[in-house]
Amino acid sequence: MASICEFSDEARYSIKSVMQKTDVQAVTIRAWERRYSLLEPKRASNGYRLYSDRDIALLSWVKQQVDSGLSISTVAGSLKEAIERGDWPEAVLTTSGPVPVQRHIGQNVSKLAEQFLTALLRVDEHMASEIFAEILGQVNLLELVETVLIPTLVEIGARWERGEISVAIEHFASNLIQGKIQAIYQSLPYHSGAPKVLVGCGPDELHALSPLLFATLLRDCGYRVEYLGPDIPLEDLLDYIAAEKPKMVVISATIGDSIPQVSEFSQQLSKMKAAPLLGFGGAAFNRNPETGQRIQGVYLGKTMSESLLRVKELLPIKVLPRLN
Repeated sequence: MASICEFSDEARYSIKSVMQKTDVQAVTIRAWERRYSLLEPKRASNGYRLYSDRDIALLSWVKQQVDSGLSISTVAGSLKEAIERGDWPEAVLTTSGPVPVQRHIGQNVSKLAEQFLTALLRVDEHMASEIFAEILGQVNLLELVETVLIPTLVEIGARWERGEISVAIEHFASNLIQGKIQAIYQSLPYHSGAPKVLVGCGPDELHALSPLLFATLLRDCGYRVEYLGPDIPLEDLLDYIAAEKPKMVVISATIGDSIPQVSEFSQQLSKMKAAPLLGFGGAAFNRNPETGQRIQGVYLGKTMSESLLRVKELLPIKVLPRLN
């Protein structure tokens, strides 16, 4: 079962949506906020409250406790003490509430994904942006990545390879998606007390969207992430690691020529005092799994879900990260 702190704290739901997902009335939600400080919702530009998946998970848990016969004051006090210890309760998973891992994509989101692809192929930035925002309001980040963005990028790449679209359209789509994800990445909380993870591409690697997606998902999970971008000189990265002392480094490679350099990097990294964990992945390793045997590190897996789970196993977050 997932802990409540594993849910995204990105504020995006209106109080009406929270009511529908938790079956807790708005007047009760406001009273619990005011009297017991259970939630601290953000405010939209129009002043309306905005809530996160974590808020919804927390409210669902509180409601279950109250429905079982406990007083709200007792529940609120116990919850506060648990959070102060870094011991968040396990979430109550419901059919209407959020989940921390991938769930079946709904028909409405499937249709929106098709419309998003169409808007990208038509180079309609305004429409693509509107559809992206609508999808983001219905799914969590992992769903967005695995069930919408990656399939969209794969389809666009396939159409380009078949000569059905120009390279300009392929670049437009990739750049628009990268810009949207970059904005989400920068909007997520920076957890100054969490384990630090560096994420980037190997040398000569210019396909930086997948590691950016992964860096964003890691930050959403509560890690202190630095996204280093494409074409990282690995000798310089060793110096940076020595200075910054991250707990983990994640390198992505899509071209086979990068693998020998990543292998050499892993050997040098292993010689460092208090060397960080090294995770690696990407199309180059997915195509030829045996090449990962040359790397003194951990292959994270073929999918984002697998990679996230592997990082959580290797580098668990034991306490609630501090927010800057």
